[in-house]
Amino acid sequence: MMPLVLLPPPNSAERSRLLSVNHIRERALERLYARREAVDDLIRSLENYQSHNSDEEECLEFKAGRKCS
Repeated sequence: MMPLVLLPPPNSAERSRLLSVNHIRERALERLYARREAVDDLIRSLENYQSHNSDEEECLEFKAGRKCS
Protein backbone atom coordinates (compact mmCIF):
# COMPACT_ATOMS: atom_id res chain seq x y z
CA MET A 1 0.00 0.00 0.00
CA MET A 2 1.34 3.38 -0.95
CA PRO A 3 1.69 6.07 1.75
CA LEU A 4 -0.58 9.09 1.62
CA VAL A 5 1.11 12.40 0.90
CA LEU A 6 -0.44 15.66 2.10
CA LEU A 7 -0.14 18.30 -0.60
CA PRO A 8 0.41 22.02 -0.04
CA PRO A 9 -2.36 24.49 -0.96
CA PRO A 10 -3.44 24.38 -4.65
CA ASN A 11 -1.87 27.68 -5.71
CA SER A 12 1.54 27.21 -4.11
CA ALA A 13 4.74 26.80 -6.12
CA GLU A 14 5.68 23.84 -3.94
CA ARG A 15 2.55 21.96 -5.02
CA SER A 16 3.38 22.54 -8.67
CA ARG A 17 6.86 21.18 -8.12
CA LEU A 18 5.54 18.11 -6.29
CA LEU A 19 3.07 17.33 -9.04
CA SER A 20 5.45 17.59 -11.94
CA VAL A 21 4.64 15.46 -14.93
CA ASN A 22 7.75 13.33 -14.52
CA HIS A 23 6.95 12.61 -10.89
CA ILE A 24 3.43 11.53 -11.74
CA ARG A 25 4.66 9.28 -14.55
CA GLU A 26 7.34 7.72 -12.35
CA ARG A 27 4.82 6.90 -9.62
CA ALA A 28 2.39 5.42 -12.14
CA LEU A 29 5.15 3.29 -13.62
CA GLU A 30 6.18 2.06 -10.15
CA ARG A 31 2.58 1.04 -9.42
CA LEU A 32 2.32 -0.80 -12.74
CA TYR A 33 5.53 -2.74 -12.08
CA ALA A 34 4.29 -3.69 -8.61
CA ARG A 35 0.98 -4.88 -10.04
CA ARG A 36 2.71 -6.82 -12.79
CA GLU A 37 4.88 -8.56 -10.21
CA ALA A 38 1.81 -9.48 -8.17
CA VAL A 39 0.01 -10.82 -11.25
CA ASP A 40 3.09 -12.84 -12.27
CA ASP A 41 3.20 -14.35 -8.76
CA LEU A 42 -0.50 -15.20 -8.93
CA ILE A 43 -0.17 -16.83 -12.36
CA ARG A 44 2.84 -18.84 -11.21
CA SER A 45 0.94 -20.01 -8.10
CA LEU A 46 -2.09 -21.03 -10.13
CA GLU A 47 0.06 -22.94 -12.63
CA ASN A 48 1.81 -24.76 -9.77
CA TYR A 49 -1.54 -25.59 -8.18
CA GLN A 50 -2.93 -26.85 -11.47
CA SER A 51 0.11 -29.02 -12.25
CA HIS A 52 0.13 -30.42 -8.71
CA ASN A 53 -3.56 -31.33 -8.84
CA SER A 54 -3.40 -32.84 -12.31
CA ASP A 55 -0.67 -35.22 -11.11
CA GLU A 56 -2.87 -36.55 -8.31
CA GLU A 57 -6.31 -37.26 -9.67
CA GLU A 58 -8.70 -37.18 -6.76
CA CYS A 59 -11.75 -39.42 -6.81
CA LEU A 60 -14.80 -39.10 -4.58
CA GLU A 61 -17.60 -41.57 -3.99
CA PHE A 62 -20.71 -40.07 -5.54
CA LYS A 63 -24.01 -41.90 -4.93
CA ALA A 64 -23.87 -45.11 -6.95
CA GLY A 65 -20.63 -44.34 -8.74
CA ARG A 66 -17.35 -42.47 -8.50
CA LYS A 67 -16.69 -38.94 -9.58
CA CYS A 68 -13.12 -38.08 -10.54
CA SER A 69 -11.77 -34.57 -10.78
